[in-house]
Amino acid sequence: MTPIVNGLEEQFDGRVAVHRFNASEEPGIQLQSAYEVRGHPSFVVVDRLGQVQERYFGPQEEEVLQAAMSSVADS
Repeated sequence: MTPIVNGLEEQFDGRVAVHRFNASEEPGIQLQSAYEVRGHPSFVVVDRLGQVQERYFGPQEEEVLQAAMSSVADS
């Protein structure tokens, strides 16, 4: 997943913030609870107002994550 996320981070640079957290360390532990995610990899797409738009669990296709990021980048 790292190459996909790296590419999307570069593609959306300046339009979407990408944050990565370790699920076994803070603040990742708290964020898992706050965003209701379990397991890894997990992806949460949050809009500019802090509202969760999408949650993904497990490996995802690049196009799926790209569409979700586009939806918040253009809002």
